[in-house]
Amino acid sequence: MADTIIDFEDAKIRAHDHIVRGTAAEGQLRAFAITGRETVQAASDHHHTSNVVTAALGRLMMAAQMIGAMSKVDDELVTLSVRGDGPVGGLTVTANNRGQVKGFANHPNVWLPLRSDGHLDVGRSLAPGTLSVVHDIPGMDPYSSTVGLVTGEIADDLTYYFAVSEQIPTTLGVGVLVDTDFSVRQAGGFLIQAMPGCYDYVLEDLESNMRGVKSVTDMLESGMSPTDMLDHLLRGMDYQELSVMPAEFRCGCDRSSAARCVMALGEHEMRDMIAKGEPADVHCHFCGANYVFAPEELEEMLG
Repeated sequence: MADTIIDFEDAKIRAHDHIVRGTAAEGQLRAFAITGRETVQAASDHHHTSNVVTAALGRLMMAAQMIGAMSKVDDELVTLSVRGDGPVGGLTVTANNRGQVKGFANHPNVWLPLRSDGHLDVGRSLAPGTLSVVHDIPGMDPYSSTVGLVTGEIADDLTYYFAVSEQIPTTLGVGVLVDTDFSVRQAGGFLIQAMPGCYDYVLEDLESNMRGVKSVTDMLESGMSPTDMLDHLLRGMDYQELSVMPAEFRCGCDRSSAARCVMALGEHEMRDMIAKGEPADVHCHFCGANYVFAPEELEEMLG
């Protein structure tokens, strides 16, 4: 009997939130899929979001993680921003190419009645409005593009963005299932894109595979992993998995970065706070952390 080789590091990654990257149709398609229950739960815990905001923010974060995973530049950041007239007001998320993401909602405690089909009304919570995608690469000016929201359901809006702003045929799905106790039961998504020169018949085969596909959360509820989802969506198209990486909610703020924000106020304002005996209070929108600097600390910083 042949020896079985177990990659324990790979198994450790797949036991938690992760992103898989692959290719199909002899390189004519690139594909990503994510499972993000722990990531979305962390965001919900940080911001105390309602069920509909948990779903909206979670969808946008996982989409950003997959888009970030496309980058080959280690320090590139991708920021997705939704600005809407719905009660949530807006969402902002930022991701890198290492599977790390952070995000927040303008109004995290919005409650809405369910849609007639029993699903959370994410579209109504956001739309009408706009979606902006910003790529920030060190040493270069950030470049961005903005499109109108199609439905506010996130996946539809990003599919439209890729078609209009980047002219890239894209199939994208993201989903978050919030349980009756408001915890995150399932969260995940997939993103499949045509590469330059992709033949029309490949896109037709992909479209055929997508017909009748269940929602992302239905696939996850049936026990599918990100690998299983791409195997299913790209069946008959010679799908090859290339890599797997961890995915997580990670803000990265700390007291040192907060101190730099305080220093940016300038000496005059800092001395005015010291004279009044007022502390400097820095709040991080992405994770909800507060950093307080007493007047004595402001004195030391100026020194």
